[in-house]
Formats: sequence, C-alpha cells, structure tokens
Amino acid sequence: MDERDIQIFQSLMETRNVTKTAQALYMTQSAITKRLRKLEEELGSSLFLRSVRGLTPTPSADSILSEMDRLQVSLQRIKSLSQFAQGHVAGHLKFGVSVNYARYTLPPILKQYMTDYPGVRIDVATGQSLELFTRLQENRLSMAVLRGQFPWAGASLLLSREAVYAVTSRENRGRDLSSLPYIHRQSDKPFMSRIQRWKLEQHIVESPMSIQVNDVSTCLSMISSGIGWSVLPEICLKDRKDLLLQPLTFRDGTPFMRSTYVLYQEEYARLPQVKIFLDRLKGGPA
Repeated sequence: MDERDIQIFQSLMETRNVTKTAQALYMTQSAITKRLRKLEEELGSSLFLRSVRGLTPTPSADSILSEMDRLQVSLQRIKSLSQFAQGHVAGHLKFGVSVNYARYTLPPILKQYMTDYPGVRIDVATGQSLELFTRLQENRLSMAVLRGQFPWAGASLLLSREAVYAVTSRENRGRDLSSLPYIHRQSDKPFMSRIQRWKLEQHIVESPMSIQVNDVSTCLSMISSGIGWSVLPEICLKDRKDLLLQPLTFRDGTPFMRSTYVLYQEEYARLPQVKIFLDRLKGGPA
C-alpha cells in the first residue's frame, strides 16, 4: 500500500463511484479497480460492495477511514520534511475555502505562494462555509478558510473581521428600504439569522417582490441596476463607488461584523508547506 492507494480509497469513500474517482485522480477506471482489488487483498477484507448504483463502503472501510487519513498526513510529512531538510519546499497543499474569500481575497496570496514555492502541488476546494466545515469534521479536509464562527475543537486562526452593509444603488438614494425588493443571497444560516435579526430590529418589512439569487455577483449586478437592495459584507464591496453603503449596527449598539477564520488540524499544520501558507494567510495579500 502506498500514498496513491490511500488517495484512491479516500476518493472512493467520498464519491462512492469509480468513474468519478478516476476522473478526479486522472487515472483509468480499470487502474482504479485493479489497485482497489490489490488493496483489499493486502488488507484481507472487502472494502466496498459493488452495485449498479455505485459503491457502498463495508464496515471495514468505515473503520479504517480515519487511520487512512492520518497515514496520508504522516506520509506527506515525511516527504515534506525530507525535502525541506534539503532546502526545498514541496509536497501537497490541500484545503477548502469559502466562495467569497476565494473570489476576492485568496488569488493574490495564492499567486505569490505559487511563485515562491513552485514545487508544492495545490488542491483547492471551494464551497459554502457550512459544507466545507462538514467536510472538515469528517476528515475529508485538513484545513478550511470559513466565513463565520463554527464549533471546531481543533486549531483556528482569525484572519479578518469586516463590516456588513445595507447596499443600494445611487438612483434609490433616500428611499425606504421596505419599499424596495430585497435581494436574497444564499449564505450560511448563522449569517442569514443575523441579517433577519437586524431587519426585525429596524422594523423593515420585506417587499412581496423579493428576489432569490445564488451568488454575490448577480446580487451586486441587480443592486447596481436599481432593482433592489441587500445586506452584504465588506469583502465584496471594495471599489464599488457606484453603490451606496450603510454600515449596520444592532439595537444594542454592536456593529454588525463578519469574521473569517482558518480552521485546521494541528498535525497537518506541522507540514512545512502548510505552515508557510498559514503564515501567508495571516499576513493577507502583499
């Protein structure tokens, strides 16, 4: 069993599908099947039940998943430390990152990191913070940059806190927000709950013509066109001088803020390439 076998096992546990795993790892389906059979022979146990609907992990597979995850980290650490001792930073950097952080903050940090350490293989998964946190808890990620606060028992680092605004177009200056369609943007539940709390405290009644969108770009485009208004964090409002921004405060005087954290497994952070990347995240864009 080697690191590739572990990657195949981990991917199959996540996708439950040989075809998807082959595509993710740039291998043929026959190669995946052959290595899986060899791994099962080596471990002396069947790991998956095959059916037309895909693969179902056996109790043996479920029982070894966390050990496989730890073994992969250990193998990566051995390789990374060996290369680091020779003056090279290499290995694998795999992490999840929330959509907005990936869109507005991560690119310059990642670009400089890749320029400085071209030997590091990078794998970035983007998604909603709650989805990434679930993957982190299930050991399918070792590190994730998330928006908001989550009950994480591992290591964490606060990257930033930013203001949250009521955003309207200049053509709607002075209009009562209750008279404008509210543009709902998909986000994590705790943030949505805080938005609702602020609306209730301000006695804002939503227009029956409210609109639901899935991403910030669409939301901003609609606001800019004068269609309606929304509540958005500062991260996506830089250089938007075409919009009117009202910083929000709760009734008790507390500013409405949005936090970004990086959560990670402490063992994973000991890898040289990961430690360096965490230091870059702390410093923000150059």
